[in-house]
Amino acid sequence: MTVFYGVVNAQCIPYTGQIMTSGNTYCINGNYTIASGVNIPNGATLIVQSGQFQVSGVQVMGILEINDGASVRSNGSITIGTFGTQVSSKVKLGTKSFLSLTGSVIQGDPSFGGLYPGTSMIEMGSWSAVEICGTFTQQSKTYPSVKYVGAPNAKAYCIAKAEVSGGGDTAVISDDNQIVTIAMSSVVGLGAGGSSFCGPNATSATCPSLWPSGLSNDKDECGNAPAIINELDSFCTKLGAAGTPDGFTKFGITVQQKANAWPENVPNGFLAMEAKNKGFVITRVQHVSQTPQIGDAIADPKEGMLLYDIQDKCVKLYNGSQWKCVERSCND
Repeated sequence: MTVFYGVVNAQCIPYTGQIMTSGNTYCINGNYTIASGVNIPNGATLIVQSGQFQVSGVQVMGILEINDGASVRSNGSITIGTFGTQVSSKVKLGTKSFLSLTGSVIQGDPSFGGLYPGTSMIEMGSWSAVEICGTFTQQSKTYPSVKYVGAPNAKAYCIAKAEVSGGGDTAVISDDNQIVTIAMSSVVGLGAGGSSFCGPNATSATCPSLWPSGLSNDKDECGNAPAIINELDSFCTKLGAAGTPDGFTKFGITVQQKANAWPENVPNGFLAMEAKNKGFVITRVQHVSQTPQIGDAIADPKEGMLLYDIQDKCVKLYNGSQWKCVERSCND
């Protein structure tokens, strides 16, 4: 085990501002600031394993990974990929990590409009955030520039505070509904795709259900990403409504010694079940699509139906038009 640990860490070169070369992986642990820009060449990987990396600009022709809880802040711009190079590149964010830029994001299309191989992607994990305070430009028409790679019942936020532009035609920001795209200025030549979209000229008033806590309505204010991340995945509980119950539970199933008052002391219930070391298993199916499709495990779902989706690993409720993973929220 000790030998294996040493080999793995030997392959990750501590990044201290040196020129990166293809075939190598470089790592940053803890906070690190560099005044100059950074170039990640094709075949090279830079991993921000922990802390915050502050930089004046980034050129990504290889891979930039921002691990769980880590972050990258740039007072310049970031370029991901170059048009027509046939070289794939990506920025990948882990759980509750963020990328915040006062400058712009330019995503070149290495596939030359789909004629050649190669993609330029931003991959986002659970509850991660990308905050772009400059313009956002996407060249690709054949693949989305943002991909969700987190848990199926989580979200990620892609926030553009300045103008957004794309290649037109079929160009879309993302095909994943877990990506919440908020465009606070104009949007030209780029569709929402399957993402949860608010914009153009979005404010908290135009899409209150999508707007993350911590995001300012002032599109000239940059640096909201830490506050947004801190609020994501947070939840609250509130006391139940006070008053006289409408009734009490008449029917109960127990594997314990029945108490005289149970289940009649459980208010407003229809059925009560109890056990100290047994679980309740609901219907398990392989998969149901968010919007019902031919081939789903449930051919004709009914409003209020509840099941466990094996593929998406969550309990889902059918609301009459869509299957939704049951998530934590306030009991308003």
